[in-house]
Amino acid sequence: MRQPDPADDPGPAIQELVGRLRPKIKRILCLYNIPSVDAEDILQEALIAAFRKWDSIQHKDAWLLGTVRNRCMLYWKHRWRERSEGMDPEDLEAVSSPVPPPQERAEMLWDLEVIAETLGERHWAMLCLRYGLGLSIPEVARRLGYCPSSIRKLSCRVVNRLQRQMAVTLKEP
Repeated sequence: MRQPDPADDPGPAIQELVGRLRPKIKRILCLYNIPSVDAEDILQEALIAAFRKWDSIQHKDAWLLGTVRNRCMLYWKHRWRERSEGMDPEDLEAVSSPVPPPQERAEMLWDLEVIAETLGERHWAMLCLRYGLGLSIPEVARRLGYCPSSIRKLSCRVVNRLQRQMAVTLKEP
């Protein structure tokens, strides 16, 4: 087995090359908008590749700058792939709440409208203002000409009546 010769060690030559090319390497890293934490990793990867292939590289300056550029492009490709792949579908389902299909909501609203037709005019107006438009109890009271405590009682009665109607409707075949 051949003993390594200290003259074959490319370390000092690589250090000298990096020292000479430092401004160009920084410019490339800035051009590709590489974060400083990741820029160091990219440069280290390029230097490791240079160390391995040192004897076969003819134009060392151009090779190192080209390798840094290629590593920058690979960095952004990898980052883009991470963003586009995101999370596994199973993980997404685990963290998201289930959303009913739009037709289910439309059917529910239609059923509610059919049941609400059985209500009187003041009950219907209170429901529309309070739950349809989202007005507060004092606003509903002011618009309908009632005191706020009456609106609270009226809304409880209307909701109870709707629940009873819905229970009857669901039991019917």
